[in-house]
Amino acid sequence: MLGLRDGKVAVHEAVRDDVAMLGQLGIFPPTPAIAVRMLTWRVTGRAARAAAHVTAQAADAAALLAPAPA
Repeated sequence: MLGLRDGKVAVHEAVRDDVAMLGQLGIFPPTPAIAVRMLTWRVTGRAARAAAHVTAQAADAAALLAPAPA
């Protein structure tokens, strides 16, 4: 959805249905084995560690792209 102001796009909102898309791809609902695996990731904290790792990598990449101070 786009919001226009003075003939230009002022606001953009994405309307998504990720659950339906995953269902169409055959990924959702997960099989029992995959559901147990997902739960194990959450319970052991592995999901949080993976998210922290990816966040740190993204910050490092952004720092490489940042312009040098004048």
